[in-house]
Order: sequence, then C-alpha cells, then structure tokens
Amino acid sequence: MLNVQKILSAIVSFCIFALLLVMFFHPLYALMQDLGLHLKTGEIILNTHHVPKTNLFSYTYPAFPFINHHWLSEVIFFIIYKLSGFNGLLIVAVATAFITFLLIFKAAKKTADIGALAIASILYLGILFERTDVRPEIFSSLFLSIFIVVLYKFREKFTKWIFILPLIELLWVNIHIYFPIGIAVLGLFFLDGLWQNRKKLWCKYTGIFVIVIFLSLLATLINPNFINGAIYPFRVFQNYGYTIEENQNIFFIWNYFHKMTTLYFFIACLILFAVLIVNFKKGKIIDWLIAIFFTAVSISAERNTTLFVFATFIPFAGNLSATLQKLNAERIKKYILIASILFLLLQIGQSIKEKGFGFGTEKGAKNAADFFLRENIKGPLFNNFDIGSYLDYRFYPKIKTFVDARPEAYPKKFFKKTYIPMQENPKIFQKVSEKYKFNSIFFAYTDQTPWAISFLRQIVNNPNWKIVYLDDYAIILLKQNPQNAMLIKKFLITQNSFNINNLNADSFNSLMRVASFLDKAGWINQEVPVYQEILSKNPDFCPALYNLSVILVNQKSPAANIYINLFNSKCK
Repeated sequence: MLNVQKILSAIVSFCIFALLLVMFFHPLYALMQDLGLHLKTGEIILNTHHVPKTNLFSYTYPAFPFINHHWLSEVIFFIIYKLSGFNGLLIVAVATAFITFLLIFKAAKKTADIGALAIASILYLGILFERTDVRPEIFSSLFLSIFIVVLYKFREKFTKWIFILPLIELLWVNIHIYFPIGIAVLGLFFLDGLWQNRKKLWCKYTGIFVIVIFLSLLATLINPNFINGAIYPFRVFQNYGYTIEENQNIFFIWNYFHKMTTLYFFIACLILFAVLIVNFKKGKIIDWLIAIFFTAVSISAERNTTLFVFATFIPFAGNLSATLQKLNAERIKKYILIASILFLLLQIGQSIKEKGFGFGTEKGAKNAADFFLRENIKGPLFNNFDIGSYLDYRFYPKIKTFVDARPEAYPKKFFKKTYIPMQENPKIFQKVSEKYKFNSIFFAYTDQTPWAISFLRQIVNNPNWKIVYLDDYAIILLKQNPQNAMLIKKFLITQNSFNINNLNADSFNSLMRVASFLDKAGWINQEVPVYQEILSKNPDFCPALYNLSVILVNQKSPAANIYINLFNSKCK
C-alpha cells in the first residue's frame, strides 16, 4: 500500500531543490555590477602574479591604497571563465549554491521532520531570492554552512572534521570579506561549550576549541596584506563615502522598498524566536547565540541576510519541528506538506517569470560599450558609479574610468565633495570637467539616485554636450569640439530626432527603462509612443495608463479621456 505521507515528503524535497535550482540558474545580471571587474582583476593577477594594492582602474585616484579582500575568488572566476565562458561560471555558481543548501538541509533533517523543513525552506529561500548572482559571497555561504554543520556535529560527538576549519579560514580570508564570520561562529560554539562543561571548564572539548580558534586566527594573517588584511573588515567603512543599498539596515530597506525578501526575513525572525521560547527549557544555548548574533548582523545590513539563512536554518528547523510535535500537529502534517508543495510551485513560477531560466547574460550596457570601442571614442571619460565596474572590464587598460563600484577604493571626500555635487550642480560639473578635460560621458541611466536624475536632466539639454548613442540602458555623449565633430555629425540624437524604433527596446522592461529615461530627461512628448507601446504589451499596466493620461491632459489631447477612462476602470 502506498504511503501517502512518504510520497508527499519526497515531492516536497524535490520541489525545494527545484526552487533552489530555478532561483540560481538564470542569465547573469552581475556582469553589469561587479562580475566584470572581478574577471578583469583575476586576469591581471594571473598575468602579473601580483595582487594589486592600489585603485588601478580609475584615472582619478590610480595610486589610492586598496585592499583586495576577494582576490582569490577573482582568480577562480577568471579561470572558470577562460575554460568554459559565462555558462561555466553560472554552472559553478549553481552547483555551489546547491551544495551549500544541501549541507544544512541534510544536517537539519537529523532533528527536524519534513514539515518543518518545508516551512524553513520556503522562508529561507525567499530571503535568498535577490542574492543569486555570481559573486564572491557564494563562497562565504559555502564556508559558513561547512562551519555550522561541522560544529553542530562536533557538539554532539567528536569529529576530525573540526580540524579542517582553520584550512577553510585560510581560503576564506583570501576569497571574501566575510571571513571574520568563521571566527565568530567558532567563538559562539566555544561559549556554548564553556556552558556545557561549566563544572570542568578545561576538558578535551574546550581544549580542541582553543587550538582550532588559535589556528583559525593565525590563518587570517595569511593574506597579501598580513595584519592589515586580517583587520580590514572592521575598518572598511572608515573610508566609505558612497551609500550602497545592500549596506543599509533592514528597516531602512523595508521603509523605502517593501521587498518580499525583507518580509520573509521578518517572518523567519519572528518564528525563529517564537519556537526558541517555546522550547526554552529543553533548548540549546548555541541555538540562541546563533539566532541573536546573526539576526543582529542581518538587521545591520541587507547583504548580511544570506548569513542569516545559512547560519540559522538548523536551529530554526529543529526548534520548529519540536514545537509542531508539542502542538500535536501530526494530524495536519499532510495538509502542511500539500500547502508547501503548492507554495513552492508558485515560487518556482514566480522566479522564472522575474529572473528567467537558463544560460545567458544581461545585455545591459554591452551594445553601448561596443559602440564606444568601435567608434574609437576618446577619453577622458566621465561615467557614473553604477556602470563603472563594467567599463573597467570592457575598457581597461585602453581607457580608465572616472569611478567604479568600489567606494573603499577612493577617498571618502571624492564622493562627498566631487562626485555627488558635480551631478547636482552644473557649475561644479563644469569645473570638474575642466580639471579632468572630459571628452566623453558614458552614463547608465538606470541609476536612481537623486543626483543622477538631476545630472541627466541638465546634461542632455547642455549645448556643449551632444548625444551620439542611446539605448534602453545607457547614454553616451561627446563634448562639442573639433575632435568629435565627425562622430557628432554622424550619430547626433536630439529630442526632436528621438525615435523609439531605433532603440531595439522590444521587451516590456526595456520600454519601461526608456520611459524612465525620457521622464528624467524631461522629454515629455517623446514619452507618449513609448507608453503606448508598453500598453500594447500589457494593456492593464496602471502606471503607464496614469502617466500617459497626465501627459495627454497637459497636451490637451482628445485622446486623454480614453486613457483616463481606462485607468479609472482598471486601476481604481
């Protein structure tokens, strides 16, 4: 006779890892962020047999000291890329994520039933949803999972795997800035061990911990910058002049963006501490220590929520399982499993819809960079923060960038006194332009900062700068001078000559980016055909209906009433 519960359990497990696969196996988007820079740096390190210790890529501060805390991951990425291209990078990232989650899932399975594991997986994979690109932090997640699994196992009985942790710490200190987390986890388990052995503090258990912690601390010194590299994570924000979303605290993120990943985090935290309280008498001190520490770390910065996932999954699932047993939830276990299957299937569909599925890379600024190189456009180049790292990848060493996405690689005052003010104030931009003799501008107009929006509005209407390239991601402008005269004559784009058909903006998201640019540039009349094209793809898209209605009303167009009525019927 078929065991329905076993079949449901198997389906749940399959759906969990199917969701994990779908979440990570999508076209590469990080190439427009940091991945390109990582690949270029890895290439330089392999060619020179030296880890650069200065900014290197930017002409503004090429000699500024820079501690590269992820140089080994860059070398690994570049080797994989040379052997198997971007598809190989994606396969390695997916495999790493799969192994990482499998480690903690199997470990949690020893103390948790499938119902608790299903609930934990739904919430925790929901937290991970946005951070699934190829980044050095994938190795930190793997190393953290190994630490957690080995130390929980060692807590129950001796295992020789404990002695591999200093070796992992040696890799970690050269692969990603999160390496102090390994020391922190060792410290938490050591405190737990002291409590467990409080009647005899010095014993084999605590003795081994002292050795492992000491060796791990020594391992952090084995990096290209010795002690400065070991303490760098605690000093990095002393020279950090630019605010990045992922470094903001979780409450800030929620107030501004209301992300589903943040909501999953809040729900997971509430359930985690609720089940810890329910099981307080029979609970483990280490579960509390890990929960408190990693919740606090994750609240401090959005990017740290990945640490929460892999550190607290085991105590979450174990204590939730114990709580469900106390509540005699066995009779509703089938319903929990069925609901979990349905929810996981919905998440799989949502992930494919939002991120796609399969190989490939985001087009992003590729076509713009191709144009820049093909037409042999000269610098000095002004570019914005968001696109800098991709331009390092495409242009270095032929052309150096003005700035890239490494705030720690520039003086703090550079962002506060130069980069931001020059975009807010045309007079300051003119002074900086004269200082550096800007000849070209390469700007990713997806930049949502107030200063970027202000800059776009003034620069596209500045008679001294002419648009020669525009697509659904980036804009290129050239200084009006004899050197650029031929290119400007050949490729000039003005407000009146703008034509959406020349942009190859055929997808919904592409059209939305173009509409955003036109709004920022103040090219209101040109927005009408873009919004009409958006509505041809999604007739019920309320923001497009509203914006188009407003524009047509201001133009006193007879068509305004049509879109007002559509908005009122579909969106109110």
